[in-house]
Amino acid sequence: MKPLNSSTLVDAHVHMQRCFTWSHFFHSAYRNFQKSALSLTKDFSAVLLLSEVAGVQYFRDLLALSDKDQAGQTKLLGDWQVFKTEESCSLEVRRAQGESLFMIAGRQIVTQEKLEVLALLSDAQFKDGLALSQVVEEIRAAGAVPVVPWGVGKWLGQRGALLSKFIETGPNNVFLGDNGGRPTFWKHSAHFKLAQDKGLLVLPGSDPLPLSSEVERVGSYGFHLPQKLSSRQPAAELKNHLFAKPKSLTAYGNLQSPLAFFKNQVSIRLR
Repeated sequence: MKPLNSSTLVDAHVHMQRCFTWSHFFHSAYRNFQKSALSLTKDFSAVLLLSEVAGVQYFRDLLALSDKDQAGQTKLLGDWQVFKTEESCSLEVRRAQGESLFMIAGRQIVTQEKLEVLALLSDAQFKDGLALSQVVEEIRAAGAVPVVPWGVGKWLGQRGALLSKFIETGPNNVFLGDNGGRPTFWKHSAHFKLAQDKGLLVLPGSDPLPLSSEVERVGSYGFHLPQKLSSRQPAAELKNHLFAKPKSLTAYGNLQSPLAFFKNQVSIRLR
């Protein structure tokens, strides 16, 4: 691949878990972004799209922390410092050494049918328990980006059939999500092919599990764009790019090995 003058790397499915520390979270994310950017460019923007479940407000906590001076932030963030942008839904996190990350708010909603839907690039709040079509419509009405993410077993059986029908008959400004936790032996779901045939994009993300080791995966799987984002309105710029319907998005990162996948599945069930 020809090197780019600049690039933006986006992990489109990120959770801050209670077993993570912010310092470890940011260090891991930046290290993974930097590693993935080596083959692209030295000049890159790094973006984490949060997906927070009901009752979780880590983005709001970071936003409040941005009003404190560096000394007031050090206890929670270590050698990182958080700064506001011109948007209520985005923040920039920096180190004195020059590393920088954008954190952009978003929610994860569980539908009536027990499918997950992400509302990305927005600080709007949404209710669980509504029908898939209604959830997606509310996300679109709020100006957020609706994504139905892949998850282990969640697109099988009746839920899989429902999703197929939704892809075929639903709105065009909706996305599917791939997951870096998908094991190498688990081939692409047929739903991705349906989406491709309709012109819908797939947004990849790391989707770290609530296991302490999973903090190492933040930023490790996503997509990249051939230009940097501004520090003023990164969410608006990224949203405009996605809604402009590029023909495809170039993914970066690797899927999980079978051993890591099965180890994580056992660990989750033994918690």
